[in-house]
Amino acid sequence: MKRFFEIIIAFLMLVPISADAQSVGVVMSGGGAKGLYHIGVLRALEENGIPIDYISGTSMGSIVGGLYASGYTIEEMEEVALSGDLARWVSGSIDPKYSYFFIDRERITSMIRVSVGVEGNDMSQRPKVLLPGAMMNTAEIDLALNSFFTQASTGAQGDFDKLMIPFRCIGTDIQQHRAVELRSGDLARAIRASMALPVAFPPIEIDSVLMCDGGCYDNFPWKSLDESFHPDIIIGVCCTNMETPLNKNSSVVDQVMSLITKPSDFNLPEGRSVLIQRTVAASTLDFGKAAEIMADGYNDALAAMPEIKRLISRRMSNEEYAQRRVEFRSRCPKATIGEVNITGVNDNQRRIAERMMKIGSRGDEVLHAQEFSENYLSTLANGIARSEFPTFTYNYNTERYDVLLPLSARPHFDIALGGNISSTAFNQAYIGLNYNKIGRVGQSFHLDVLLGPVYTMARLWGRTTFILDMPLYVDYAFNFNIHNTLNGNFGNLTRVDNSAPIRMMENFIALAAGSAFERKSVVEFRLNTGSNSYRYSMDMYEKRQYTHFDYITPAVVLDRSTFNKPLFPTRGSHLMASAMYAYGRDRRDSKQESDMNVGENIDMVRQWWGVKALWEQYVGIDPREIFTLGYAVEGVYTTHPEFDSHEATMLSSPQYAPLLHSRMIYMPEFRADRYLGVGVMPTVRLYDNLYARLSIYGMLRDKFNGSVMHYMSDFSLIYHTPIGPVSLALTKYNLHNKNNLYLTFNFGYAIFGRKGLHY
Repeated sequence: MKRFFEIIIAFLMLVPISADAQSVGVVMSGGGAKGLYHIGVLRALEENGIPIDYISGTSMGSIVGGLYASGYTIEEMEEVALSGDLARWVSGSIDPKYSYFFIDRERITSMIRVSVGVEGNDMSQRPKVLLPGAMMNTAEIDLALNSFFTQASTGAQGDFDKLMIPFRCIGTDIQQHRAVELRSGDLARAIRASMALPVAFPPIEIDSVLMCDGGCYDNFPWKSLDESFHPDIIIGVCCTNMETPLNKNSSVVDQVMSLITKPSDFNLPEGRSVLIQRTVAASTLDFGKAAEIMADGYNDALAAMPEIKRLISRRMSNEEYAQRRVEFRSRCPKATIGEVNITGVNDNQRRIAERMMKIGSRGDEVLHAQEFSENYLSTLANGIARSEFPTFTYNYNTERYDVLLPLSARPHFDIALGGNISSTAFNQAYIGLNYNKIGRVGQSFHLDVLLGPVYTMARLWGRTTFILDMPLYVDYAFNFNIHNTLNGNFGNLTRVDNSAPIRMMENFIALAAGSAFERKSVVEFRLNTGSNSYRYSMDMYEKRQYTHFDYITPAVVLDRSTFNKPLFPTRGSHLMASAMYAYGRDRRDSKQESDMNVGENIDMVRQWWGVKALWEQYVGIDPREIFTLGYAVEGVYTTHPEFDSHEATMLSSPQYAPLLHSRMIYMPEFRADRYLGVGVMPTVRLYDNLYARLSIYGMLRDKFNGSVMHYMSDFSLIYHTPIGPVSLALTKYNLHNKNNLYLTFNFGYAIFGRKGLHY
């Protein structure tokens, strides 16, 4: 009898497994950006009709696997990977399109910003420096995960076995130091826990367990897949090898993950598995290589296809894949928003947040998830509060999603540090002290101090913001500026130096009221009153002249900007139009002048009006925006009078200064009461954040005795670092047959304050 059963077993082993009974599971490793490799593998499997019955994944593998299990097509996943959204989400920044321009307009760009305050809302605690819990702000990626998975989670009734493809993902219990299999609940929250890279992203709590990235303790969860679903065949997809040696250039995240990651078991069961593996040549957060990474996955899967087809005889057509998606998506309710419950902030902050998000003001009008997300991100981007992971729960009675929105109060105090390191005399050090409070209105006070041998500025100012459907604000400020070209060089490579020795000192009080009629536009009414002092030496005898102008200036300004960067932008546009009237007294005290230049005292009334318009835009020429073309038009028309001296007239006239270097030095040739300037700025992205930029500008000006044309050009290499741009520029001016050539290096932000006599 024993011999009989042995013969039967041997015979059965020779019989191929029935195609109908054959099941296939796919397991996907973590790896951050490397995990986009899985998308290429899925494309190859689907194109070859290989069925997928079960999926498990960790970290990025959980995101890709979760998307596929939720019915997303390969094309939809590729679109997300190539859009650049992933890179922005993991950068920790909220898309600038959600921030109000009127807030950023007055804020001086800093290199470092440190919060000072207390934890939560307990003001009885001693203030301290508040270090971030993670490198990245997860507001955008939290919303993105909810938008990707909430409907699928509802359609599956919180059971990951009821997704289009049964699914498992892995998180790490921080307290117990163990891997946790996530098989039910909020799918978005589960995937968020699975991808919470230590240091990069804050951990997240699930069922009172604090979790971080599942890759820490199980970066290749094939055993979870096998134990949960018992597939006949396992296809393993691994895009990383944590044993790969690091080097001194490895990212902080890669270093930390190497330290804390437990070695994973990549030994799939023999005879019923295929391993598709490559150590992808990219860092954990290098999402800019999405196309190449997905191509590697696709090609490696094709190379393994003969082995896969040998093991798997069953096939699934494109029509069957499409039918599965349609059937599952039909069970997923539409994304409309019901009640929103905001927690974690005081009543005033909650009411303002509700107003910003337009909660409760729409009656029975449907609020779609996309609109809610935009309003929510706008609230966060404009400093109303800080975010935690939101929860969307489907209400079967109202057929809408109710939202639990935990927020935390923004610290009241912060310190901003920045400035510019230059090869020229234009070095700067900047410190900003800021106080912000959200009560019934938004209230802030600021002290900005900028020190440098050429340009010094101090500004004490405050703002009261009335957060209505259309925000209104009132600004009040005292400003002090000194621009002194007597100090140092400006990178001159020629013997000709048109930077005259001048010193301009300005102090004024400003009062402004404005409104943001859309996020990126502001209309402002402004009143400045103050005094300008000009000292200049213009001849071979170094005779010093002094002119003072006391003024009052009302103005109206329309300003709109969608630039993606505060300096050297590559996308977006800037529109500005202004009108002003100036009234003041032009005074010259002969007693202050040198003995060789003693004259009569001057005390004359000067008044004029002026208008200015500026349009600057950058557009991508190719889909990947490797080449960007910028262009600009600027025009000024004023009735600016002549002062007692030609130099004082020039110093008080509008300035055409489109280049950074042109703002550093004094060039009377680029000042006039009426002018038209035109420029083109082609930019090429050489590698990631490295750009080459050519700028050419021409100016047609009224020079009292006729129109004159002047030119300036600049070729720059620019590298954008996380704390500011690094630039090397060769700048040339063509003036009166003088070929002025300058070579400058700058790191950081060269900062200039607002002028009292502005146009």
